[in-house]
Amino acid sequence: MDFSDALRAMKDSHRVARGSWKEPGKYVYRVPPKESTLPDGTTVEHSATYLFYRPAKGACGLVEPYAPLPDALETDDWYIVGKET
Repeated sequence: MDFSDALRAMKDSHRVARGSWKEPGKYVYRVPPKESTLPDGTTVEHSATYLFYRPAKGACGLVEPYAPLPDALETDDWYIVGKET
């Protein structure tokens, strides 16, 4: 599937990866907009959606924000690896 299909899958809580990624366990997932409650009780809605990248299993490092490069936007090697719980 292409990146637009991958993005639709992420909107449906799926994790996605690229076929060209050689290391097992890498994937990208979406964190949708949400509400937060401030200490004074005020509710604030975050309007942004974020994409995060999980490195390969066994790799040192934390989850990082993901911004696709042009080749990731142009390719059709994306696939679903699972669903967020």
